[in-house]
Amino acid sequence: MTGVRLLAATVLTAACASTVCASGSVVAQPPVSGPCPVLWVLGVQGTGQSSTTASATADTGMVGALLGPVVAAVPHLVQRTYVAYPAGFGGAVGTGGDPVPYAASVADGVAALEATAQRIVSDCPATALAVVGYSQGAHVVSDFARRVGTGEAAIPPERVAGVALFSDPDRAPGTPVIPGRPGQVVPDPAPGTSGAAVSTVAITTAPATGGGIAGTGADPGYGALTGRVADICVEGDLSCAAPDRAALLRVAAGIAARADLRDPVAALGSIQAVLSGVLGDTWTTVVNNDFRVDPGVVDYAPETGLAQRLTEAADPRTPPPTPEDIASASARWGRITGVVAADPIGQLPKLAGQLSGAFGQLVAENADLSNPVVWLRYSDVIGRHTGYAATGQLATGVAWLTALAHDLAGAQS
Repeated sequence: MTGVRLLAATVLTAACASTVCASGSVVAQPPVSGPCPVLWVLGVQGTGQSSTTASATADTGMVGALLGPVVAAVPHLVQRTYVAYPAGFGGAVGTGGDPVPYAASVADGVAALEATAQRIVSDCPATALAVVGYSQGAHVVSDFARRVGTGEAAIPPERVAGVALFSDPDRAPGTPVIPGRPGQVVPDPAPGTSGAAVSTVAITTAPATGGGIAGTGADPGYGALTGRVADICVEGDLSCAAPDRAALLRVAAGIAARADLRDPVAALGSIQAVLSGVLGDTWTTVVNNDFRVDPGVVDYAPETGLAQRLTEAADPRTPPPTPEDIASASARWGRITGVVAADPIGQLPKLAGQLSGAFGQLVAENADLSNPVVWLRYSDVIGRHTGYAATGQLATGVAWLTALAHDLAGAQS
């Protein structure tokens, strides 16, 4: 467990320490006034790099390092808006963000992004959208892109020319650079364009192993946007490339997402309350689903492994057990206790062995955390999380957005 705690602490620091359910606290920023461009880029910054009062046009933070050069290259074709949202991590010391918990901050960001996109689509019917997000902002953008691609949002998918995600905490394990298109490195053209300029851009970052610390492991895909989404994650960035099978790491991330940290003194109490809730939820689910109780016999026979149960319970999107669930678990545990009490010699050693085996499997599923090769990959975790500009990944994004603008302008000429 020492390795798990250490790695989880590293993740929480690295995911937030960069300098470069909505709570209802966000009001969507109106688009910048002026003529409608061929391409309007919406940027969503990472933790601590935005706020509910952030500037809509100041090229700061990681996303600013990408959008600033794009606007400078084709100022007559592109406008940009940075979406203001809490960018919070529960007020944890060193994150610089709003005290809003991570999960609520992401939900606020999605709501603000969608409202801003709707305003642009309505006001500028010939303008295409591109969306860029980094770290927590990439989580916001990926949720938004899935909603658009599956038709859940009011923005038509054909109005979105491209989506660029950098260090997405919600990245599914092993996601290729173009999600849904393994091996593809050139994004699909913007709808209605020839794609001549985009065809010269290749996103050559190798797909990272592992998955995002806020992800559940599932890959719901991007629907109609598939081919126009780029998910860029460098090996060793724990925000988007946590070790394969490191379920406990994702549990830690889920707990942090739900923690309401407002000051160092309150932090311990807040974390304790969340941990208690997560473990209670997990146990309720396990008792109701993973024990088989027959007359005189009880077995731990799980439908789902303990690691997955813990991960699901820690996910802030998972609803808590209902009072009926809790009452059912209490009654079921009473039956289990009764069976064991009636036959302690026959049932207790067997049940203890089954539960011991389950925890052994939990350790096995997190074997990556004790692998020295894995630790070597994460020895420079902060540098890798904040180094997308220095290592050239942002330059690819600049080239892609600039190419999209040229293709869109050509289609309108």
